Amino acid sequence: MKILFTAFYLMLVPQIRSLAQTGFFLIVENKDQCPHLVKAVDFLQEYCIPEEPIIKPSEFKVEGNLEYDLSKTTQYFILHFTKSGFETLKLICDHMPEKQLVLVVDGKAAGVYDKKKLTPAQIMPINGKADSKEIRWVFETLKNLN
Repeated sequence: MKILFTAFYLMLVPQIRSLAQTGFFLIVENKDQCPHLVKAVDFLQEYCIPEEPIIKPSEFKVEGNLEYDLSKTTQYFILHFTKSGFETLKLICDHMPEKQLVLVVDGKAAGVYDKKKLTPAQIMPINGKADSKEIRWVFETLKNLN
């Protein structure tokens, strides 16, 4: 009985862990030897990521509410990085400009960032199509982590 429980536990824990993955991850280019594959929130893209985030959820938090831009076509919210989260982000942008980061929320890729789209700052807007279920889900899921 104990062996059966242990086998069940070892099979279940990695699946639970992958569902709960949240943070900023470096994208692994070689998908052949992919440690962990995640799908985008809209299920259109897949990204290969390492097991652990380079910026953990404890290193950023949601500030404020989900807001509309002036044109009302986009909604956004603000992530605020801790000092250590910001320093990591800055190091990646300064010393690994060819790398891409993916924001993973509860096991789903919510956004991809590279040197062209991302200037390191203590605050970072996260945006999406206005009134979409995806941006609302990302916002609510991250807000509930805080």
